[in-house]
Amino acid sequence: MNKSAFILCFIFISCSLYQDTESPDIYFEYSDFDILPLGRSISDVIISDNNNNLFMTDYNNNSLLNINLSGDLFIVGQVQLGSHPIALDFNSDKSILAIALEGESKIQTVDISTFEILDEYSIPLMNVNDIAFINDSIVVISSKTDPACITVNLISFEVESQSVLKGELAMDQENNILYVATSSSIKKYNWDGNRFFQDSNVADPYGFNGVVHHFIFDSAKNTVFACISSSDDTVLPIQHVYSYFGSDMTFAGKYLIKSPGLAVAVSNNGSRIFTAPTDADKIGVFIIEFDQETKLESKYYLSAGNLTHRGLVIDSNAENLYILVNIPGDDNSFEPYNDFSFDLQRIKL
Repeated sequence: MNKSAFILCFIFISCSLYQDTESPDIYFEYSDFDILPLGRSISDVIISDNNNNLFMTDYNNNSLLNINLSGDLFIVGQVQLGSHPIALDFNSDKSILAIALEGESKIQTVDISTFEILDEYSIPLMNVNDIAFINDSIVVISSKTDPACITVNLISFEVESQSVLKGELAMDQENNILYVATSSSIKKYNWDGNRFFQDSNVADPYGFNGVVHHFIFDSAKNTVFACISSSDDTVLPIQHVYSYFGSDMTFAGKYLIKSPGLAVAVSNNGSRIFTAPTDADKIGVFIIEFDQETKLESKYYLSAGNLTHRGLVIDSNAENLYILVNIPGDDNSFEPYNDFSFDLQRIKL
């Protein structure tokens, strides 16, 4: 079997992993997609303000990647980080990245202009999960296991324990509000300059114990979006993406995708919602676009393989989607750390 046929075979194995047993009638080769081969386990992605660069934390190789998006896709640079970088966030002008390390109790900051590590900070948390800038000098950090979040002042190195439950973080910096997607509901906290206080408005519980795959805040519509799956096999599969109004935490609607969502992205004006489902259609795995007003599907975009949590971003002009795709055939070898390795796919909108 030649190389292209071998790759083609695995693309369609990946597309039929979840539901389909019949061979599709339409075939797509690897070359049919705009792909940057990476072969890495990416834990988080974020796009630059000018849409020219994408930054990724490479979980297994302990590094930060800088991907050129202007014209051809290619790796511009790479910074070696500490153990297992799990999450990252930009400051307000997107000149500095803060990176949380799951494999050690530390966070690091990287200067985007020089693409070098600025500082590192020891923190009293284990199994770090997420990080968010509150303002340009303070970040908030959550853990997978420790029950409460902490804040770190990047100037004074001061660490404070906060009365904020663990979970996925989304910050409204303009209004000093932190949203946290816990395993059971969305929480809202107000920042007074030193500490967080829980807001009187609390979202209704999900109705099940869940695993949050992705959580974002949309400033245009003052809305948060959460991709969640049930952690209990006895509960019916979660088949939609949740959204809540940031003002009073009331339920804003759901986007039906017939399987748990892995990632979500929103256009700058808040009108277009893109989500990455878990399950495949007969042809493959699609990114689904919804209309924010009607909550109905408007378009489908075919991916080149299986998808992953947090692995979906859109540029500020809503011209391109960037997704992480996995071809399962790439995982079947004895090499260390090659399980669930992902490549970058660009989709023109």
